[in-house]
Amino acid sequence: MVKPGVPITTRVPDRAAICAELEATRTAFHRWADSLSDADWHRKSASSEWTLGEILVHLTWSLEYLPREVACAVQGKGMFNAPKLIADPLSLFYMRWLARKATKESIVRRYDTAMGAAIAALNNVRDEDWAKGANFYGEGFHSVEDLFHTPANHFKEHTAGIATDQ
Repeated sequence: MVKPGVPITTRVPDRAAICAELEATRTAFHRWADSLSDADWHRKSASSEWTLGEILVHLTWSLEYLPREVACAVQGKGMFNAPKLIADPLSLFYMRWLARKATKESIVRRYDTAMGAAIAALNNVRDEDWAKGANFYGEGFHSVEDLFHTPANHFKEHTAGIATDQ
């Protein structure tokens, strides 16, 4: 992670490797979603306050924001920087509200559309923009490169302790 005030290097990440990571995350998302029954959609996760459907909605919603986050990072502007004490309960409430009308099929379609937009954004990053960034998620500085790793990390975070290959 690049820190403000530290000279920006000219290292250009391997786009193909990042794209492969994104595609692997899409595959894991599909495998998990396909394994869930309608009853599972409403089943509470053993590792959090979320239902399994709410987790799928949350992962999709956050992926939908990735191109916008990257555009903001290039400009040095962050997003979603509310204190965790406020952000986490609001996120849970909002995802519950969004999940109430969502179906597994609608979320998988949205996820695929969002992943297509994320890959398009990846392909449009200029070499000189990779190390640019800003504060995100109330967690501190994230570079453009860091942001492209968030879908995989986010998937792992929310599915840890849940059998994703049932």
